[in-house]
Amino acid sequence: MHVWNGLDSITRPLPASSVAVGTFDGVHVGHQALIATAISDARGSDRVAVAFTFDRHPSTLVDPEHVPGLLTTPEQRRAAIEGLGADHLVVARFNQELRDMPPDRFVRDILVELLGARTVCVGAGFRFGRDRAGDEQCLREMGERLGFHVRVLAEVRLDGERVSSSGIRRLLEAGDVRRAAQWLGRPYALVGLVVEGEKLGRKLGYPTANIRPMHQQAVPRDGVYAVWVRVDGELHPGACSIGMRPTVGGRSRTIEAYLLDWSGSLYGCEVELVFESRLRDELAFPDLDSLVAQMDKDVEEVRRRLV
Repeated sequence: MHVWNGLDSITRPLPASSVAVGTFDGVHVGHQALIATAISDARGSDRVAVAFTFDRHPSTLVDPEHVPGLLTTPEQRRAAIEGLGADHLVVARFNQELRDMPPDRFVRDILVELLGARTVCVGAGFRFGRDRAGDEQCLREMGERLGFHVRVLAEVRLDGERVSSSGIRRLLEAGDVRRAAQWLGRPYALVGLVVEGEKLGRKLGYPTANIRPMHQQAVPRDGVYAVWVRVDGELHPGACSIGMRPTVGGRSRTIEAYLLDWSGSLYGCEVELVFESRLRDELAFPDLDSLVAQMDKDVEEVRRRLV
């Protein structure tokens, strides 16, 4: 898959294509169905399949006070789209110029003339262009005028609910990582850098990696989780604690992971926490001995679930 970072990186128009358009935050099962539709259309018409998206969440410009936590890093999103079989990924810079672009210019200049769109695939309720003035009807009218087909994919529903990125964020906020995984089509994974902490875990017999998120991703609800920790491409079972650490008087929210049967230093390493299931809420214990006794139980439960 060829990745184009910025529209100006495309030095000449792409060949005839089927284009899926979306923010694709999370590349959840609904996004996957949309991109798969474009790929199927391309394969049946001897065209290339293109996924068109943005380098940041549009809210960063549209509503900067309410930018949601991301569900994927840029690399996770790229890998997920490549895994679906797209030929090209176009990542446009969502700047003021693109935000203010009228709907007709967005379609003509970008989708048709630059990306070679012969089919444009979008999700139900798709809006585009300045002030979100373009809609499905507008897109179909421009398709008739400019010579491309429009395919609008019906919403994907699971358990009677519409799958959406905002819905997945709500599931993570509730700590329901298993259901979030169903909506994503894979477990939720948080990427972070291992930084120095207070080394209290080491004193308690459970040396933990203190993880600082690197990409403004959504963080699941406070509590303890069974996770896989990806280090240098390899997965290791672990217990992850998210929260304020009330037993030791913590003053800031932390993310800590204990890797089972691991030895060595992780300081400075980039790791990926793959959330498998939730064990329990964060609790305040009367003393450190009680905390360690619970940590013993947590680690054994993780071992039972993952090993």
